[in-house]
Amino acid sequence: MADVARFEHNLQTSGQVIDLEGIHSEFVSGMHGQKVDFDKLGDQDELYGDWVDVNADYIEEQFPRLPEYILGVANGTNRVVHSVARRMNGRVVALESRKDKDNDKVLYLPPNVEKIITLTRPALVAVVEDVGTTGSNSVQVAVAAKEAGAGEVIVVTTWKRRPQLERLEEAGIEYMAIIDHPLPTFTPEDCETQPDGFCARDWEFKPRKK
Repeated sequence: MADVARFEHNLQTSGQVIDLEGIHSEFVSGMHGQKVDFDKLGDQDELYGDWVDVNADYIEEQFPRLPEYILGVANGTNRVVHSVARRMNGRVVALESRKDKDNDKVLYLPPNVEKIITLTRPALVAVVEDVGTTGSNSVQVAVAAKEAGAGEVIVVTTWKRRPQLERLEEAGIEYMAIIDHPLPTFTPEDCETQPDGFCARDWEFKPRKK
């Protein structure tokens, strides 16, 4: 059984995943905060193996009836869903989403994935997300899966960094978190003007790569 508390501790102390003290980043949503970036983990890193384990164990624990498919959110969890499916001995099937090549804020299901869901009409699909800030990415994948024919779609986020993921709530998509640990997150304006804002405290700012 994966130790989630140990996994969270290692994420915070390894220096691999979370912005170091004194540094903050811009997210896809435009908000500012210390970035939790699982893309920094290599497939052979011990923390990557732990990430796979906590997702596999969480899905097994939380879903008495396993989802037929686990669906990655491009690009962050497309690779990990395949690792999780292997870890679960093929009892779930991994599928991927894609980002629009002209606008990386737009996510969609590639035709083969959409066809699989349409033909099989799965009762349950779990969308696996790495970090939940607003849910703006995972909601697109979840809604696309429902529109393709999935009966129920639930988002599983490794780290939920805000108390609510409003984009998922607005769409009526259920979500759950392996690590429910809010981290300070500000609009650009609040980051500049609030006393505890990162910009206000002169923390180094890393704009999002376009």
